[in-house]
Amino acid sequence: MLADGAQRSQAMLRSILDSTVDGILVDNHKGGVLNANRRFRELWSVPEQLDWQADGAALMAHMARQLRHPGQATPLAPAAGGPPAGQLELLHLKDGRVIEQHTRGLLLGSEPARLWSFRDITGRTQDEQRERNRRHVLELLATGAPLPAILESVVLGVEAGNEEMLCSILLLDEAGERLLVGAAPSLPAFFNAAVHGRPVQGSQGACAQAVLTRSRVIVEDIRRASGWTEYRDLALRARLGSCWTDPIYGAGGKVLGTFAIYHREARLPGAAHIALIEQAARLAGIAIEQAQAAAALRAGEARFRSLYDHAPVALWEQDWSAVRAALAELELSGVDDLGRYLQATASQLRRLAGLVRIVDVNAAALAQVGAAPGRHEAPRLTLAQNFDAAAMPSFALALTALAQGQHFFACEGSFERLDGTVRLNELTLLVMPGHAHSLDFVIVSTLDVTERRRLHDELSVLATTDFLTGLPNRREFMRRLEDEHARLRRDVGGCAAVLLLDVDHFKRINDEHGHAAGDAVLRQLGAALREGQRQIDVLGRIGGEEFALLLPGTAPAEAAVLAERLRQRVAQTPMGRGDGAALAVTVSIGIAALDGGEGGGEAALRRADQALYCAKRGGRNRVALAGEETVCEAGKEADRPGVQVPAASG
Repeated sequence: MLADGAQRSQAMLRSILDSTVDGILVDNHKGGVLNANRRFRELWSVPEQLDWQADGAALMAHMARQLRHPGQATPLAPAAGGPPAGQLELLHLKDGRVIEQHTRGLLLGSEPARLWSFRDITGRTQDEQRERNRRHVLELLATGAPLPAILESVVLGVEAGNEEMLCSILLLDEAGERLLVGAAPSLPAFFNAAVHGRPVQGSQGACAQAVLTRSRVIVEDIRRASGWTEYRDLALRARLGSCWTDPIYGAGGKVLGTFAIYHREARLPGAAHIALIEQAARLAGIAIEQAQAAAALRAGEARFRSLYDHAPVALWEQDWSAVRAALAELELSGVDDLGRYLQATASQLRRLAGLVRIVDVNAAALAQVGAAPGRHEAPRLTLAQNFDAAAMPSFALALTALAQGQHFFACEGSFERLDGTVRLNELTLLVMPGHAHSLDFVIVSTLDVTERRRLHDELSVLATTDFLTGLPNRREFMRRLEDEHARLRRDVGGCAAVLLLDVDHFKRINDEHGHAAGDAVLRQLGAALREGQRQIDVLGRIGGEEFALLLPGTAPAEAAVLAERLRQRVAQTPMGRGDGAALAVTVSIGIAALDGGEGGGEAALRRADQALYCAKRGGRNRVALAGEETVCEAGKEADRPGVQVPAASG
C-alpha cells in the first residue's frame, strides 16, 4: 500500500514537472542529478542515450558545448552552500537562442540541493532588440541622416546582440545589374572593395544568388562550397567561414539588395538565426525605402506628395504656430514653470489643444481614425484624433518639450476615432528643419498599439494571477508584501499584519469528493475572502489550499479580530462542490506582525506559518497569533533541539 502510494506520488510529481513551461533540473551540489523534466531535455536537446542521471558531468559538458560562452553557466558544478537564492543569468546559445536561467537553493529532507529553471526568452529578447533598432533607425530617418549611416545602424544593431556575427548590406543599383556595398563596418576593407560593383548575372556568390533566386542562400562552409570559386580565396583571406544571406524587399515586392551574416567558422543557422536575419532584412528594407523616399522628398513636391500619401505609417502635417504664440504670452505673464503649469491647468491645456491646426494627413492616417478615403473628411479631424481628453497630460509634455526647443518627441496616449472608439497610440512628433522657432511645420506619425498593449496586459495578468481563483499568485503577493515592508521601513511607527489561512482536511475533500470539488471549494473560498477584504488589503493564493492576506495599518490584535470573524463566516457558510451538494469547510489561520525590521516579508510569512501550524496542532478551525505565550504542545516540542514533529496533513 505504501509502495503504491509512493509510486502514485512520484508519477504525479513527474506529470507536474513535465507539464511546466520551464525546464527544471535539481542537483545535489556534488554533480549528481536528482531530477529533470521533459522541457529541460527539450531545451538542451539532451539525447536519449545520454545517462544524465548517472553522469552529471556528461550532462554539464553537453550543455556547455551549446553555449556561445561555455564559462557562463555552471549547472551541476560542486558548490559549497550552493548559489545565492534568486540568482538569475542569461545564457546565449550558439544556435541564437537566449535562455533565462534561475537558480535557488532548497532542502530535500535534510540534504541541501539546488533547483535550476530554464526558460527560452529568445522571442522576447529579439523583440526588444528589434524595437530598439527600429526606434534608432526611425530617429535617423526623421533627422534626415544619409542612407549609409542608417544602414550601418541596422548592421551594428544586429551585431550588438550577436558578437560572433559580421554583417553586411549590399544594395542593387538602379539598373538592377550590380551589387554595391551599403554597409559592412566589420568586414575588411579589401573584401568590401572586391565585392563592390560585382555584376549579379553570372556570379556564384551567395548575395548574387539571393537576388537572382529571390530566396535565402545558406553557405555552411565556404571552404567546401562548390560555387564559391571566384570568392573562396578572398573570403578565406578575410577569415570568413560561413555566409547566410536574405534578399531585401521593398513594400511592393521589389528586391532592393541583400542582408548577409558571416561567421568566422563553418556554421548552419538555427531557427533563432533565421528569425534574426528575416527581421534585419525587413528593417533594412524599411530603412532603404524610407531613406530613398526622403531623397525624393527633397527632390520635389510631387515626389513628396506620393511618398506622403503612400507611406505605411499614419502621418499628420500640423501647424503649431498659434500654440507657440500662446505659450509666449504665458511666459510674459509670469509662468516660469511651463510644464507644471500646464499639468495643473486643464482649461488652458484644452485651449491650447484647440489651437493646433491639422494641415494635411495621408491615407494611412485617415484609415487609422476610421475616415473614408480621400480628403473630404479631413476638416472633421481635430487633435483628439492624436490626443483625446484622457491623453492631455501627454500633450502637455509634448508642448513643454517643443517649447524648450526640442525637435523630436515621442510618447504614448489614447486617441479617438471618428466613430467615438477610443484606442491607444504611439506618437512621434518631429519639427521640420528650419521651423523650430515658429512650429508651423510639425510632422506627427502615429501607430495604433491597442492590440499590442492588450496582449501585453493579458500576459501580465497571466504572470501575476492564480488561474483557479483569479487572486494574485504567490509571486505577485510576495512582491506586494515586500513593497509594504519597504514602506514600513520608511514609516516609523507604522504597522501591518499577515494572515496565512489553510483549509482544514483539504486532502480529505479531494480524496472523498474528487479534485473538481476541491477546486470548487477553493474558488468559493477565494470569493469569500475577496468580499471581506478592505480596498487597501492584499489577498493571494500562495499554493495549494493556502491563502494569504496582507493587512496594512493593522496591529496583530486587530488582525486577530478580523481573522476570527473570517473563520466564523467560513465555518457557517456551506461550500458547493459543483454538483449541487454542499460541504462544511473550516479554516485555520495564523497571524504575524509585519514591521520594518530585518527579514522582510518572507520572515513575517514564516512566522504566520508557524502560528498556522500551531492552530492546526491545536485542533484546527481556530486562529493563532505568532508570539503568543500559549503555544500548542507540539509547537513546544518542535522548538526543542533534536525533536522532530511531523507536519500536519491539511
